[in-house]
Amino acid sequence: MNFIIRNIVLIQVLLLVLAYSWIHGGTRPDLLLPVVPWLSAFVLELLLIFPQAKSTETLAEARSRVWRSLLRDPFLYLSLALTILLVIPFFNVSGLPEYNAATQQWRNPLPPFPRLPFCVNPREQTVLLLWFPPVMVSALAVKHGLLKKGKRLLLECLCWNGAALALLGFVQLMTDAKSIYWGQEAFSYFFSTFGYPNFGGAYFTLMFAFSTGLWFGRASAGLIGPSAGGGGDEASQSGGFWLLIPVVLNFSAAIASLSRAAILLCCVVFLVMSLYMIVGVWQKTGSGGRVKLVTAMIITIVMLIVSVTVFAPKALKTEIVSITPASVFERVSGRGQYHARIAKEIFRDHPVFGVGGWGYPHYLMRYLTKEERENMQIGGGVNVHNDTLQFLAEQGSAGYALMVLCVLTLTLPLAWQSLCVCRAVAASDAESVPAKPAWLYHVPPVVIAVFMGTTATICHSLGDLPFRNPAIVIVWVLSFVCASGFLPVVRKS
Repeated sequence: MNFIIRNIVLIQVLLLVLAYSWIHGGTRPDLLLPVVPWLSAFVLELLLIFPQAKSTETLAEARSRVWRSLLRDPFLYLSLALTILLVIPFFNVSGLPEYNAATQQWRNPLPPFPRLPFCVNPREQTVLLLWFPPVMVSALAVKHGLLKKGKRLLLECLCWNGAALALLGFVQLMTDAKSIYWGQEAFSYFFSTFGYPNFGGAYFTLMFAFSTGLWFGRASAGLIGPSAGGGGDEASQSGGFWLLIPVVLNFSAAIASLSRAAILLCCVVFLVMSLYMIVGVWQKTGSGGRVKLVTAMIITIVMLIVSVTVFAPKALKTEIVSITPASVFERVSGRGQYHARIAKEIFRDHPVFGVGGWGYPHYLMRYLTKEERENMQIGGGVNVHNDTLQFLAEQGSAGYALMVLCVLTLTLPLAWQSLCVCRAVAASDAESVPAKPAWLYHVPPVVIAVFMGTTATICHSLGDLPFRNPAIVIVWVLSFVCASGFLPVVRKS
C-alpha cells in the first residue's frame, strides 16, 4: 500500500497516457470524452494530495513544497491562459460561411462578440479541450509531483507501453486483422491502435528515440560516466539489456507503420544516435573492444540490408522507393496542394484568434478556386498537413504563441540544466571527464535522445499532423519533464 501511495501520481499519469494511446490512438473523441476528463481531474487532485515526498520530508511538507513550486511556475499560468482561450469560443459561436449564388459572393457570419475568440461548431471545439488541458495537467503533475526517480520510471514505462502497442500491431499483421481490435470498422490501413499511418509512425519514432537513449544510458554507465547512466541512481544502472526489447520493437513498428516520413526520420534518428554511441564507446575501449564494436556494426548493417531487400513486404518496399528529395520537398513546402495557401489566407483574415477548433474545413470552400473544387482532396482533406499553419489558422497568433511559450517553459529549463552539467564537467578533474567532447557525453544519453526524438516530430509536423493527436502530444510533452530526472544534481560549490 505504501508503494501505491508513493507512486499514485505516476500511476494516474500513466493511466492517462494509456487511455490516449490504446483508445484508437487518441483519434476517437466520442470514446475519449467519458474517460479523459475524469482521469485528468484525478491527476490534478492526486498531485495536490499525494505528491512524492523526499526522504527528509513528511507528506504535509511535500504538499506545501508542491503548492509553492506550482505558484512560481510560469507553465501553470500559460496553461490557464491557453485553457481560457479554448473555453471562450463556447460562448461565442458564429455561423458557417455562406455563399450567395446570385451575387457569387461569400459572407462570414459574425459571432456575438467579434473581437473575442469564436468557433463554428462547439462540439468540434470540445476536441481541443480533450487534447491540451489534460496534457498540461499531466506535465504539471510530473514536474512537481514526482521526484527524479519517479520521472525516470515514468519515461521507461512510456517506452514499454510503445513496445506493447508495437506487439499489438505485429499480432494484427500475423492474424490478417481487418480492423483495430478485430472489430467491424473498416480502415484503408492501420497498425496497432493507429488508423492513420503517420500517427503511428510519429508515435513509434518518438518511442524508438527514447528507448535508445534509455538503453545506451544504462549500457554505457560504467564506460562513459556515472551521469550518463541515470542521474546517479545506482538501481537504474541494471537492466540495460532488457531495454533492447522496446528499442527493436519501436523501431520495427515505426517502419511497419508504412509512414514515409516515419521511415525517413526513424532512419535519421538511428544513424545520428548510432554515430553518437559509436564515437563515445570507441574512445573508451581498447583494441579488443573496438574489434567487437566493428563486428557488431557490420552484423547490424547486414541484417538491416537483408531485412529490407529480402524479407520486407512489397508495400514497405513501395513506400521506401517513393522517398525522394523531390517528394520530401513537395510535402514540406505544400507545393501541388492548396492547403498551405488557404491556411495562410485564413490566418491573414483572422490573425489574432483564428477561426476556432476545426474551423479550417468549414472555411475551406470559401478560398478554393473553381479548378481546386473540381479536384478537391477527399481523404484527409480536412487538415492542412502542416501543424503550424493549421494551428495559426484555427487558433490564431494568440493561441499559437501560448502553445509555443508552454513548450519553451519546459524545454529551456532542460537545456539550461544540461548546460550547467557541461560547465560542471569543464571545471572538474580530467579523470572524471568521459569521452570527448565532454560537454556532449557527460549529458545523459536520454536527454540527447529526447531532443532528437522531439525534433524528429517537429520535422514530421512540417508535412503532416502529428501534433493533432493527443497520444503523441502527451508523450512528446512529458518527455521533456521526465528527462530532467536523468540529469545529475549540480551544486553551486
